[in-house]
Amino acid sequence: MQNKINSHDKKKIAEISKIIKQSKTFFIAGHVKPDGDSLGSALALASVLNRNGKKARVYCVDRSPDFLKFLKGSNKIKMSAKTTDIFDCAVILESLDFSRMGDIIAAKQAKKIINIDHHSTHTNFGNVNYIVPSASSTSELIFNIFEYMRIKLTKNEAESLYTGILTDTGRFQQLNTTPNSHIACAKLMERGVEVNEIYKKIYENTSIDALKLQGLALYGIRTILSGQVSYIVLTKDMFKKSGLSSDDSGGISNYTLRINGVKIGCVFKEIDKKTTKVSCRSVKNFDALGVVSRFGGGGHKNAAGCTINEDIETTIKIISEVLEEKFNDKKL
Repeated sequence: MQNKINSHDKKKIAEISKIIKQSKTFFIAGHVKPDGDSLGSALALASVLNRNGKKARVYCVDRSPDFLKFLKGSNKIKMSAKTTDIFDCAVILESLDFSRMGDIIAAKQAKKIINIDHHSTHTNFGNVNYIVPSASSTSELIFNIFEYMRIKLTKNEAESLYTGILTDTGRFQQLNTTPNSHIACAKLMERGVEVNEIYKKIYENTSIDALKLQGLALYGIRTILSGQVSYIVLTKDMFKKSGLSSDDSGGISNYTLRINGVKIGCVFKEIDKKTTKVSCRSVKNFDALGVVSRFGGGGHKNAAGCTINEDIETTIKIISEVLEEKFNDKKL
């Protein structure tokens, strides 16, 4: 049972392996507001490097979500590197560029930069750029590197990578789930991952406040464009009523596609009176990325997002007009 990796990607993995072997100190970071994939892949990589005599540390400008704090090493993440720190290698995970990490390191602080990502929108800012948009997750790409280097993972390292794949595929229900992601997870299970326990820790450990927000959000769900588009609005007042912080809305976007006939679902989250975050999900043949890319957004064809500098009602109108245009032109 082998992952299918093309010759181009194998060459990139070989280059990464060479840099890893030649380097001693490592800076590892993913994007701001870490999710299961950026956190899981970073923690697994740091653990493997440290076990093999390297000096590696994970950095993140934002705190880890509570539901991911069971991952070993999550309590040792540093918020930023010192401006005087110099690293043999910086490994940057699923970040469009250095700004996606927040202001935690300058490029000149790393002798070599490895850029690993699975998003369609990306920049080749690394000395080596291992970018595979068809991959389920960055965790899957890190797994491929470990397989190439013949590294035997510990249970905790396998749990971190499994968490990344599980969460970034939406519990293996999203369109980015592939045979390779299942093969990787099967091999991670052989290292002792207890899938039921991981599932419970991530998805069945919800606070009552989170359920209250979900209730408020779902009560207000709406459809437009003859039922082809659904959307959910999350206002600051709704977060206040539920008792949650504005960072704790993960998973709500998945409900937008559960309505019969809906092809694209959006969540509009109020950041402030002049800023709205937009998250979109779409069915297989509809391009959500093509909608948000007009506004500097990114992501994947069927899961993408952007931030618009307008109030929430204006943002809904803007996105609705783009969707109506694309439906009329049949370009989705």
